[in-house]
Amino acid sequence: MVKVNVKWNKEKYEVDVDPSEPVSSFKGQLFSLTMVPIERQKIMGFKGGILKDDAQWKDLDLTEGKNLMLMGSAVELEKPDKPMVFLEDLPPSKAAALNSLLPAGLTNLGNTCYLNATLQCLKTVPELLSIIKSYKPKTNSRYSNLLKSSQGLFNDLSRLHEPVTPSVFLNTFRMCFPRFSEKSPEGLYMQQDAEEAWGELLTAYAHELPLDTANGTDSHSADLIKRSMIGKLFGIQVVEKFSCKDNPEEEPTTREETLLKLACNITVETSYLFDGLKKGLEEEISKASPTLHKDAIYTKKTLIKQLPKYIMVQFVRFHWKDATKTKSKIVRVVQFPFTLDLFELCTPEYKERLSPNRKRAEEEFNASLERKRKVIGGGGDDEDDKQQGEKKAAVGGDDNQPSQSSTSSTEVAPAVDEDVLFKENETGKYELCAVLTHQGRYAESGHYVAWVKKSENKWYKFDDRDVTEHTDEDIKKLSGGGDFHICYLALYRTLALKPKSSATITEQK
Repeated sequence: MVKVNVKWNKEKYEVDVDPSEPVSSFKGQLFSLTMVPIERQKIMGFKGGILKDDAQWKDLDLTEGKNLMLMGSAVELEKPDKPMVFLEDLPPSKAAALNSLLPAGLTNLGNTCYLNATLQCLKTVPELLSIIKSYKPKTNSRYSNLLKSSQGLFNDLSRLHEPVTPSVFLNTFRMCFPRFSEKSPEGLYMQQDAEEAWGELLTAYAHELPLDTANGTDSHSADLIKRSMIGKLFGIQVVEKFSCKDNPEEEPTTREETLLKLACNITVETSYLFDGLKKGLEEEISKASPTLHKDAIYTKKTLIKQLPKYIMVQFVRFHWKDATKTKSKIVRVVQFPFTLDLFELCTPEYKERLSPNRKRAEEEFNASLERKRKVIGGGGDDEDDKQQGEKKAAVGGDDNQPSQSSTSSTEVAPAVDEDVLFKENETGKYELCAVLTHQGRYAESGHYVAWVKKSENKWYKFDDRDVTEHTDEDIKKLSGGGDFHICYLALYRTLALKPKSSATITEQK
């Protein structure tokens, strides 16, 4: 550990820096001390100017007792101009008018909140809705029936502003996956795991949505996903390296896989999402050794070789408890960012592909910031917010508004333009667009809720049929630590580069 001194406004802090951890971990420490969001932090004192997210500690003049300065405004709760009025306190006519402006919720048909929350999160992916709406079945398989019922359900959710009852979809879903029909001794349907429902849905969709270039169907699920439209949207292509700990002389082996999620492993040392992701990509496993002719311990290290348009992160919060024979929940606080940078988890070759665009985005941001400073002639209390707006514009603008495919329309969607829908991530950076939370202590019980981003600082909470509006501050409270809603799944959307008007971006294949 290297101790540094950080000055922020009139406050001074002594902070321990772990050179083996990324810069994001250090910024996370500063956030917990100052409540200055990571995306607002400007850290000065190192050579090269402002500390960059992709900087390496070995390349910086990090020394014991180094003095640094943090610039950025802390998160503050704004005092409402008018007294808060709850929906139930309004006259019936006004309450009905407000409700009509909210998107449709889903009726809970008996412990189906896990599926309702999953569907509301998937609905925030306009590309997926467009693909499903344009789907034309070629067979009459169980998966084609699920796609057809998905068409009807998502169409209802898109055009209606009152709760939808998903009876047809639920019956089709349970026919495809009978384990979700499990009942208690009292004859009631049991609570299920939302992550398992998410995975089954996407795998089923992948069966029916192959790419035009796919020749035949491969039985291996990873290949099936990779060769489908689902793989293009959600598939994370990785390289797994296996090194034998029991016999270091054994030649390491590699294997390529396609994942539908990244796992955030949670231990007593995990406080930030990125830390958990690193743990999830490095583990020890037991498998047969060709040199020792017996089972041996291997270190499995996974690196990302290609990123999709969307990333789903699972917070591994449930573990089996022998004493109670149940899946108990880890309620530890794990902070998750609104902007996620996965550059450090990629292969060296993929980093080379991403670096030019990352550099261009940073240069565009710095240039626009300099122009703004010259025009304004100074900072001010809102300067950090202005800088954030500038930076987001440089990396693709406001990508939170739903596309035409997710608006209320009963028309058949146009043919899928794969070049538009499946454009590869160009910088390794993502923005949070949906959160699925679990409230309760056990996986077999509790309650699931979806939180979906509508626009800047505006979120919808889908609690089955009830839909309410919320802000970024409410989302920050979902990091854990008690019996409140805790983030279980987080969906991130690509932060796309803003197209250049004067130059053409060179794509590296």
